[in-house]
Amino acid sequence: MPKRIKRPLVKRSERRDWLRRLEEEGQSVSELAKTVGYDVRTVKKQTEMAHQEREGREARFFVLRQALEKHYTDLLSLAEKLDSGITQSSLPMGIKSDRMWAALHEHLPRSPLWKLIDKMERLNDEVRDIEKSAELRLLEKVTKESPFKVVSRPGVPEPGLYDKALIGAMNYHLHANPPCELLNIDTSSISESLTTVKCEGFPCAVVPLDQVDKAKEFIAGLMTEVCQWPEYEELKRVLSQRANVTEAMGDELAIIILRRVIPGRCKYCPV
Repeated sequence: MPKRIKRPLVKRSERRDWLRRLEEEGQSVSELAKTVGYDVRTVKKQTEMAHQEREGREARFFVLRQALEKHYTDLLSLAEKLDSGITQSSLPMGIKSDRMWAALHEHLPRSPLWKLIDKMERLNDEVRDIEKSAELRLLEKVTKESPFKVVSRPGVPEPGLYDKALIGAMNYHLHANPPCELLNIDTSSISESLTTVKCEGFPCAVVPLDQVDKAKEFIAGLMTEVCQWPEYEELKRVLSQRANVTEAMGDELAIIILRRVIPGRCKYCPV
């Protein structure tokens, strides 16, 4: 009886090639067995194994592709959220606590976006400091020069000049585009004897009918003087810088959003 020759184990690359021959070249299992020198049962078993391995790879690839697509969608959603917020020259509330914030930073650690965000926030701090200085100057001036009683916390409308509304009107006036060039003052009647004087939509005074012109003149003069203060020039400079920064941020975010695929890796990447 001839001695049985033990064939070497079939390598994964071999069984993949066998499956390819069956599927693409149209060989039968018996023909393939003769060609490769293995029995029909071995060839059939190995090609079935190769088929299962391929299905497993395809399934894993499908799951991975879906996970990657979702990951990129999450990253792009954060970039789009940032892009919508910079129109107001500010970051959306709570965005830095979003896990995708750290993920985007890991993917793009060298992006100019991060330095631009830091600069925008520093400029926002400067804007608030300038506004605070202007507010204090306004309150001091109103306290000293107002021909009317100054009212800080109105309940029911009472005659007087409303300092918080004046501050709101001043900040609106300073941030107008172009700043300090438009001044909208109008009135609305409260009763037969009292009228509200509004500046830029803010109810800045409640006065008797015969004091309306006086109140409008004082408020208009106040707003005109505001635009001659050093805070105005400083604010104009900082706002110009901030506009340039937010424009550059928009350009960087547009690149991220329109590319759709973000380079780099993060700890949340599926692979």
